[in-house]
Amino acid sequence: MALCSAITTDDARVDIQATGFWGDRKQRAFFDVKVFNPFAKSFRDIPLAKCYKRCEQQKKRAYEERIREVEHGSFTPLIFSTQGGMSKETTTMYKRLASLLSSKRSEPYSRTINWIRCRIGFALLRSMIMCLRGARSSHLHFIRNSAENCDSPMDLAISEGRI
Repeated sequence: MALCSAITTDDARVDIQATGFWGDRKQRAFFDVKVFNPFAKSFRDIPLAKCYKRCEQQKKRAYEERIREVEHGSFTPLIFSTQGGMSKETTTMYKRLASLLSSKRSEPYSRTINWIRCRIGFALLRSMIMCLRGARSSHLHFIRNSAENCDSPMDLAISEGRI
């Protein structure tokens, strides 16, 4: 099925690429992130589940055909709402990521998925604050120095949470 609105230019890029994420060690997985506001005029009268589905379809229309035909990989849109929710495909990706990390680190799945949510939450919070007040070099210097002095991933997540 050809999608006539797919981005086919050479400079078309997605946000994240990983090799072997969905099982086949040689296949590349591509992810593109979208954050939407469910209270925006364009989404106001639409049920939340349909909002997620619409955003997923828009991303797939833009990237999936090119990734499948040119890059020979798989594509997963990562759709988040500004209120903290995520689409079904994003939830599936989160579960797969937590499963892979928990088995690699020999840690419980529940602790790993909470750690991932914590990291993503703090990253989103930092980016929102930077949008509101602008980047401050001393703040970025603090994050860089604290990351070097952390003993575990959980320490890193906590240190990055300081604003």
